Amino acid sequence: MVSDIAKIAAERARDHAETFFDLGRFEMAIKSLMAARELNSELAGLDSYYTAYMVHGLMEKKKTWYEILGINDPEIEFSIIKKEYKKLALVLHPDKNPSKAAEGAFKIVKSGFDLLSNPDKREAYDTGLKKRARAQSTNTTAPATAPTPKRQEQSSSYKRTLIIQTTRGKKTFIIRETSGNVCREYVAPVVNGYIRLY
Repeated sequence: MVSDIAKIAAERARDHAETFFDLGRFEMAIKSLMAARELNSELAGLDSYYTAYMVHGLMEKKKTWYEILGINDPEIEFSIIKKEYKKLALVLHPDKNPSKAAEGAFKIVKSGFDLLSNPDKREAYDTGLKKRARAQSTNTTAPATAPTPKRQEQSSSYKRTLIIQTTRGKKTFIIRETSGNVCREYVAPVVNGYIRLY
């Protein structure tokens, strides 16, 4: 059984995920959502939030329409593409998904399906993907005698920064920790009016 404190913390983590989404930080939104799941796996709607954030994240990373629709093989039959689209559309429909990301994710998936459901557009898109794959495979082949890049010295300094962001009149406190080449960000909880720094 999940304690009341864990339930409240999970809801806050989910709310922080929405704030990160508003800020365009999809990876942080997903991490906050995973924290909510760890705190309370029974919290309703976490999977639908996750799916909406993933669609936006894939779009930002410029993945193919096939990848956005969850399809691994571009040569797959249209009936399977349609089936996958219907599953996603049901999860992402703004009437079923309370996340702020749902409407945009639904439109993204609809755009991909519209393109892939038109045989002429799909053929042109597939041709473009094949050309891009061939171009990338020829550009990534490096000569055997390529010089080894010099390693940059890593700084052993540790730095913690508090970032205060205001969205729609609500303040969010983000802690950024930097150590060498590693940077980690998380939402700082406010407990009894004080920002809690870990």
